[in-house]
Amino acid sequence: MNNLVRFDVLIVYNESLAVSATGGQNKSKTPFPKGSKNESYNIVYGYFLETCQRFNLKAAFTTSADIIGAGTCRSFWQIKNNKWFKVDAPGYSAQIFDKFSPTRKGIRTRRQLLFSSPEIRPFNDPDLYNLFFDKQKTYERLFKDAIPTISLLDNSLKSINNACKTLGKLRRDHPASKDFGTEIVMKDRFGAGGRHVYKFKSGESDRMLAAINRNTRVSYIIQPFTKFDQGFTYHNNPASTDIRLVYLMGEIVQSYIRVAKPGEFRCNEHQGGLLTYLTLGEIPKALVAKSNKIAKELDKKCSLFTLDFIISNNGNAYLLEGNTGPGLDWNMALKENETEAKKLIDMVVRELTVRAGVPKYLN
Repeated sequence: MNNLVRFDVLIVYNESLAVSATGGQNKSKTPFPKGSKNESYNIVYGYFLETCQRFNLKAAFTTSADIIGAGTCRSFWQIKNNKWFKVDAPGYSAQIFDKFSPTRKGIRTRRQLLFSSPEIRPFNDPDLYNLFFDKQKTYERLFKDAIPTISLLDNSLKSINNACKTLGKLRRDHPASKDFGTEIVMKDRFGAGGRHVYKFKSGESDRMLAAINRNTRVSYIIQPFTKFDQGFTYHNNPASTDIRLVYLMGEIVQSYIRVAKPGEFRCNEHQGGLLTYLTLGEIPKALVAKSNKIAKELDKKCSLFTLDFIISNNGNAYLLEGNTGPGLDWNMALKENETEAKKLIDMVVRELTVRAGVPKYLN
């Protein structure tokens, strides 16, 4: 490709959220369409690219739909003077900051193509990505610290009933069985953001099947509902709260909680949860110790990843899930969250600069 533009890093985002820069594909003037629920991501990734420029790092933004070869995209977005613009030309980088999951066959194929050469390096460790992408694999690897988890083998009442029976035995045999109620949480095995997550009473197999049949492309796991609305409280607020610890280069670099809205057990911001940054000293020491033990066991010091926990009402900490693609966005109404999110982006770009071999950055 004679007109191939080379970069130090390519940000590759999920095509279901961001739009292609290829000419004629769309009329959007930004990678995240104005008026969409993800419009604020234009500010987030605009800041990411501007930070790359400040660090003397040549970078561009593209989508999973634009992958045409190893480390190569057919078009890309860039930003200048706070304005996005499209470049309808192929781009290439040996270093990829990937922000998309292979949830469908087409995206899986393009992801394989993107990393089909050993010269192309993902920002995060591929083995850790695969482990955290699959909640069943996460449980099987880290079952001593996680909530009991069983996969549904197919979309049938027989599969649901067999899985519930197996889960019931795991719950009863668990050394801290009193942490769990008889209700069942069913969630997308490969999902994120609290989407496709449901709670059912024991014996509601018909309702579980109905939820599955509303979207048959989703694979599900089930877990016993863990009572955690009083396990960890912030400012004496009894509400379902999860705790996220962010790791980069083997160290905890940030910590925050997400508090569910009243009547909700899902803590994700996408489900109305409120994110609040805390110092590491405000997080229970036993939880931090457990998290560091897991991180040491994983031994992936060159990755950005998060470990999410809940604390049961009996005071026991459980790993909810891990994530190699934590959101870099922030609540635009909260200045502190913007400041902290930008700090994380700065840390990521510093590491990208080191890996790209850029000797210095611009202040």
